Amino acid sequence: MSKRIRQEDIAKELGLSINTVSLALKNSSRINEETRSKVQQVAKALNYIPNSIARSLVQKKTDVIGFILPKMTNPVQIETAQQMERKLLTSGYNMMLMTTDSDKNYESQALDILLSRQVDGIFLFPTNKHNQDKIKSIRSAGIPLVLLSGGRYKPSSDAVYMNQFSGAYQATEHLAKLGYREIGFITGGAANVEKFDGYQAVLRDRQLEFREELVARVSHFSYEQGYKAASKLMANGPVRAVLASSDYLALGALRWCRERGLRVPEDVALIGFDDLEAAEYAEVPLTSVTYKGEELTTKAVSLMFRLIEEQERMTSKEPECIEINPTLSIRKSCGAI
Repeated sequence: MSKRIRQEDIAKELGLSINTVSLALKNSSRINEETRSKVQQVAKALNYIPNSIARSLVQKKTDVIGFILPKMTNPVQIETAQQMERKLLTSGYNMMLMTTDSDKNYESQALDILLSRQVDGIFLFPTNKHNQDKIKSIRSAGIPLVLLSGGRYKPSSDAVYMNQFSGAYQATEHLAKLGYREIGFITGGAANVEKFDGYQAVLRDRQLEFREELVARVSHFSYEQGYKAASKLMANGPVRAVLASSDYLALGALRWCRERGLRVPEDVALIGFDDLEAAEYAEVPLTSVTYKGEELTTKAVSLMFRLIEEQERMTSKEPECIEINPTLSIRKSCGAI
């Protein structure tokens, strides 16, 4: 295996000082354009790779942002991570991704690992509220940490999040306005507590009876789980309207209804959550709560960069919380356009 090329090798090749090579590789205006071009051409020809570890020791900055999410199977969170990685790369940062399997202990360990790697900041989809004290202590230590979930409790650190309660409220309210009085709900996981609260709030506000048999709980978001949940909801007779806490669940329920001759929306009205591409192009276009991923990622990355720049003053301020309100994309599946 050939040896790793260092700045010293480029300097020797061109008969320049190491300092000149270093500045030229940084595209410094202190070095004339001709010399910069020669250095960069030789660096490319020799397959020079910058030593980011050595640079981070000098600059006390790693240019790495940690990202912790509960599961690799959640399409919305994965898309969020991909969008944020692209935004970070254009600004010279890399992302270190970790998952917690929605376990509070794994989440705590992931935070410790990222801190030990001296990352410049951390994005976190919190699995629950159990690690709030730890999150608070990390921020108190002056380490930028941006939560991507907030909801109806006060976050312990800076946060950018979608108002899931509002999304579920809008969807349930839309079905209620269409005249449905028995509205089923497919839900699952700690992250859906706020959606469930929004669903129940509409029932209370409209004086509709909450019935446990109208709630189907699933272990994870998938077409199969939505299919099985629809079977459970319909076991005691057809439910005329159903809100699912993800589009995957709603599309699985749609498949179950179609296989059994139930027309959507004539027999069963369906609404999903997240407004995935599959929702718009489904056999029956699916009404869905729109997750504003681009807005969330833009604001979250902007907040992270601001925290990094203001790191010394960060702890003297209250956490900044940016809430994004989702909207409802109305399509054929809920019986009104």
